[in-house]
Amino acid sequence: MNTILITGGARRIGKGLAIKFSEQGNNIIINYNISEAEANELKTYFEDKKVNCYFIKADVSNSENVNKMFEQIQSDFIMPNILINNAGIFTENTELDKVDDIKWHNTLEINLSSQFYCAREFYNFVKSNNIQNARIINMASLGGTEVWKNRTPYNVSKAGVIQLTKSLARDLAPLVSVNCISPGTIEIKDESPSEPLRISNERIPFLRFGNIDDIFDAVNFFATASQFITGNNLIVDGGYSLSR
Repeated sequence: MNTILITGGARRIGKGLAIKFSEQGNNIIINYNISEAEANELKTYFEDKKVNCYFIKADVSNSENVNKMFEQIQSDFIMPNILINNAGIFTENTELDKVDDIKWHNTLEINLSSQFYCAREFYNFVKSNNIQNARIINMASLGGTEVWKNRTPYNVSKAGVIQLTKSLARDLAPLVSVNCISPGTIEIKDESPSEPLRISNERIPFLRFGNIDDIFDAVNFFATASQFITGNNLIVDGGYSLSR
């Protein structure tokens, strides 16, 4: 059994991963910030299912908040051995001259800096508590390997996640393995498909959008495979990037 901390875990992919991992009998820690209503709904769901789940509110794009989050986790004797850096935003299509400083900084802080802050504190947590089988799984994006027009802040932030993953994998071995997932278009039940570009599924070789099961299989692989597997970026897009 693992104890898994998922940032941005109250909605969309984070929520789906939390449910799937809980069904395997794992302990779940859900971080959320502005998605309080969604967090309360998920808390009720887990209570009904009698799942052991801990919720903690923190803005992971703020390093002080991240420090306090891990202090709270440690004070409550919850010992995660897996960190899934899932929190992120997808910025709207914006021409470069319309990208103001706030949008630029917010995108990089939420998508990239948050993963660095959480990884740093998780590593300190692992060392100080002698946590075994420790792993970090970062959520990147196909936008980190492709160049999407008018998405410069997003492209740069997700490309940064991929490079951050490689750097952390080098620095944190042999205590922690670090890998990342780059999803393509993911369809969530009762929601519109995620980007990239709201493409037709006919442009995907597998002729469908991805779903939570597809992402979970990739994340679960890194969560359960040998720690010797580290520093990788796994693209989950049904072959879309191969047909471009």
